[in-house]
Amino acid sequence: MRPRRWRALAAAVVLACGASPAGATAPVAPGAAAGREDPGCGPIGPDDAPRLATARAEPGVVPSQRTSAGAGPGEIVPLASPAPAPARADGLPGEALLVLPKGPDGTVPTDFTLAAGARVAASFFSPVLCATVVRVVGPADRDPAALVAMAPPGAVTVPNDVYHGAQADVTPFAPERTPGDDPYRALQWGLERSGAEQAWPVSDGRGARIALLDSAPEASHRDLAGIRVLPLPDAPATTPAVHGSLMAGVTHAVAGNGFGIAGIAPGAELLAIPVCQPAAAGGPGDECPLFELLRGVDLAWEQRAQVLNLSLVGPANRLLRKAMDRMDGLGVVVVAATGNEGVAEPRYPAAYPSVIGVGAIDRSGRAYARGNRGPSVELLAPGVEILSTVPGGSFAFGDGTSLAAAHVTGVLALAIAAHGDPLAARAAFFDAAQARSASPGNEPAPLPAACEVLAILGKPCP
Repeated sequence: MRPRRWRALAAAVVLACGASPAGATAPVAPGAAAGREDPGCGPIGPDDAPRLATARAEPGVVPSQRTSAGAGPGEIVPLASPAPAPARADGLPGEALLVLPKGPDGTVPTDFTLAAGARVAASFFSPVLCATVVRVVGPADRDPAALVAMAPPGAVTVPNDVYHGAQADVTPFAPERTPGDDPYRALQWGLERSGAEQAWPVSDGRGARIALLDSAPEASHRDLAGIRVLPLPDAPATTPAVHGSLMAGVTHAVAGNGFGIAGIAPGAELLAIPVCQPAAAGGPGDECPLFELLRGVDLAWEQRAQVLNLSLVGPANRLLRKAMDRMDGLGVVVVAATGNEGVAEPRYPAAYPSVIGVGAIDRSGRAYARGNRGPSVELLAPGVEILSTVPGGSFAFGDGTSLAAAHVTGVLALAIAAHGDPLAARAAFFDAAQARSASPGNEPAPLPAACEVLAILGKPCP
């Protein structure tokens, strides 16, 4: 386990972020008052890791890949395993993000010049970054850095990198219903391993707020009642997707409703923020451009989320790191998947020090064969043959580090609801994980049982 989890967490000094007038020389979003008070921003520095030349995209599935046309609501739907995805460039071709940090006087500079053929496609002011983020679009064969000919001091230009949902497979399976409040509960070995049900008399997540930055879940699913889907302003219409629905079910599926499954933290408030679009059938997994991901981080902050679930992976990007570090400094816990390529190279955002990187295990405790390895993996959680919700009011089994990250998010939500302080809950979570580890500090720790975390927080289970 990396030592960064054990540092002392001091309370941040709270200052107002302020406002600035609109710039007159470029059609970009001005600095605006943040939705919450925050402690201000430092400069956007260089990455501490070398940039990857390419990122192997993670395969995924979309609802159109269903192979069981006759299944009705509440049935487990077998879904086709996706074809391997080809390698692709990190960023969207011919796109860059120009970041204009707010100065000490509260104004955002707009004195920049774009290269020939480039234009401003969109922009927004980020209260998390304390900067205006400008999406610049130009010729597809142009290097992103070449799209901005001149920028003011302190400005940064980065690629509009694309991140992908870290779900490897959805496996066909068709068990019979079993009696009980949640008919498929007996098939949820991950819920059993989390110890969530034993913790529910103390905390079922009520009072905690989770932000799921992913593709859109099916909000009308009977087992996902009560989730709030918050589309980004001016974003295209969202279509319920398999990946986002799977993540929502693991953390939030309604317990005791006589239908389907139970989530780890069914009482928590789940904010689903669609930052990813489902990929075409047979293509790579859900696509999440950095520009949309950053907008989603801002929305999560403005909605007072306490824990973020990022079940997606991609390349290193200094702007993404700045956003992750800022959320950590603002007292928000970020959980991310480490990827399913079977490699030891870091994948982001999981590899950033401010993010909890989660790998997957099967029901026997063995590491998931396709899961990534290396120092990015701090924790191992259930991620193989995980039963969860999918569009159509149905259910399916999924594999991948995405599902493992959702288990960690769910247990953290129980701890946050019991204690109230996300950073204290995170510290207790890692204390409990270290106590379970066979070699503390050297190998990824297993997911601790929820009651073990609550006991450290002074909230013992009955």
